[in-house]
Amino acid sequence: GDDFSQAVEWLQTVIGPNYHPEIWDKYPVEVGEGTPDWSSRAAHLRTFGRLWTFCLPHLRTLSIAVGITMLASAIDLLPPYLTKIMVDDVLSDPNQFGWLVPVVLTLVLSRIVHTGVMIWSGRMMSTLGDRLAYDARSELLRVLQLLPLKYYDTQQSGGLMARIARDAKSIHYFWIDFAPQVVQQGLMVAGMSLVLFVMNWELALLVLLPIPVIVVASVKIEKYLAWYYGKSWDRWATFFEHITDSLAGIRVVKIFAQERRQTKRMDDENEKVFQAERNIHVRSRTVRPILAFVVSIGGLLVWWFGGQQVQEDTMSLGTLMAFFGYLAMFYSPVQYLTSMADWIPEMMTAITRTFEVIDSPEEEYEPGDAVALPDITGRVEFRNVMFGYLAHQPVLQDLDVTIEPGEMIGLVGHSGAGKSTFIKLLCRFYKVDEGAILIDGIDVRQMRLTELRRQIGYVEQDPFLFAGSVAENIAYGNPDSDRDRLIEAAINANAHEFILKLPDGYDTLVGERGGRLSGGEKQRVAIARAILHDPRILILDEPTSALDLETEKKIQEALGRLMEGRTTFAIAHRLSTLRDADRLLVLKQGRPVELGTHEELMLLQGEYYQLVQLHHNVSSLVGVVG
Repeated sequence: GDDFSQAVEWLQTVIGPNYHPEIWDKYPVEVGEGTPDWSSRAAHLRTFGRLWTFCLPHLRTLSIAVGITMLASAIDLLPPYLTKIMVDDVLSDPNQFGWLVPVVLTLVLSRIVHTGVMIWSGRMMSTLGDRLAYDARSELLRVLQLLPLKYYDTQQSGGLMARIARDAKSIHYFWIDFAPQVVQQGLMVAGMSLVLFVMNWELALLVLLPIPVIVVASVKIEKYLAWYYGKSWDRWATFFEHITDSLAGIRVVKIFAQERRQTKRMDDENEKVFQAERNIHVRSRTVRPILAFVVSIGGLLVWWFGGQQVQEDTMSLGTLMAFFGYLAMFYSPVQYLTSMADWIPEMMTAITRTFEVIDSPEEEYEPGDAVALPDITGRVEFRNVMFGYLAHQPVLQDLDVTIEPGEMIGLVGHSGAGKSTFIKLLCRFYKVDEGAILIDGIDVRQMRLTELRRQIGYVEQDPFLFAGSVAENIAYGNPDSDRDRLIEAAINANAHEFILKLPDGYDTLVGERGGRLSGGEKQRVAIARAILHDPRILILDEPTSALDLETEKKIQEALGRLMEGRTTFAIAHRLSTLRDADRLLVLKQGRPVELGTHEELMLLQGEYYQLVQLHHNVSSLVGVVG
């Protein structure tokens, strides 16, 4: 009731964006642990159900593989019975010695057929497992592209890499090591149990005597190890995150000569992984010999009572030898099935976490009341907009402003005033809590997401370039553009001249994140990309900061061409770059406090005036220090 609602509200406040009730409710938590119980029966059943849906497209292959596995299990039952015939009928009677060769040849033939069947089954299951792992990775990669930005606000790229590289592979292991082996070993246990009871029901009962103990112990062990596997996964995810950070920030590490410190941090995380893995393996290796001993008790009892029956001539020696042949075959799959308690929790945890990402809600690309977006003019309206990343903590509020087509608006305010949030809402990276944002009179929530973002161009302070060629990066938003249009965009961005000087011109590879280009060159490539995209609404996020005067002049010229006829929103920390804006929107603590031209706002001597004075004083101080 009310107490629960208050508890949920408190969780949202304390945990913030890490609170996912749909996930926390889906997987129960052990009291006092704080880690989801990934081994719960319900969680496993859901995971098995999802694995089955993944397998449905390959049902024919799976059915054939299972049929072949059943055939292999049936063939496995033949050799001990042939041994009984050999001992009791062939070797004990000189008149039957002629059957020796046919029986041996039958044994050889059964082994050859069994080997061929196992190769056939193994190849089919391997291919199926690889295909399912491929499907899982493809689905993960597809979903990751479609998830909203708020999902990435709560995730580390290293953890996501772990799910793609490590966890999705568990689906392969499920269909290669788990499913076929469970089927085959389960059929072997069932078939041999039947044979043992037919041969000697008293000895069969002795064989089965330890089984209930083994089953109960296996269930307890699985529950016991599940928590440790969850902690191990967390350690691996954190380890991947630190590796990603370390490699991405290698230049910073080198600049500050922090190689030893960074190595020490990585060693500490590696030690945590070691401890987590050791906790699992030491415990599992302790339990496994105990279970093997319990299994052997049945065999010892069979030796005792079976030997007595042979001495008393109530059972033939061949039957006893066949019984022990089946017994060895019987305990092998039983031990295998019990050993699964070691790795079922790990496998199911990894697979469940894979499905956790796949099941995350995607962005709403096709609203139910979608309105076709015509060729827009670029009129933008914020109508009483309120938005907060956390409940009861608005970042923007009472935002009511109209921007006319082709107008340039400068967004001004202290850090944290809401400028970046303003842009994110316009791009519909997030949806407003109250009010509405309209483009040409159409609510952005009613627009198809691809149509909306096709009308928006974004040039950021540190543009991201993909590890491809210059041409591929310029044409990223318009991959079908011909080379002439691409070169024209580069010319308008003042990029054509430096591109021609590169080793392979437009086909030069820019390296990871564009690392082979200078900051100014990356900016001009990003501007060319925006020009080729030809948006009606343009967003500039401090695109000329930290550049030398000559490069800044070239970029300003390119931006001037890019802004012609487009509605432009510009964020700049250097207020001098916004003096040519048609109007300036001043934000303070998420509220619009002033709106007007530079001259109008200076006459008010309000918030904007104070920002200009502060900026002037800081610039003067920097000049004196310089």
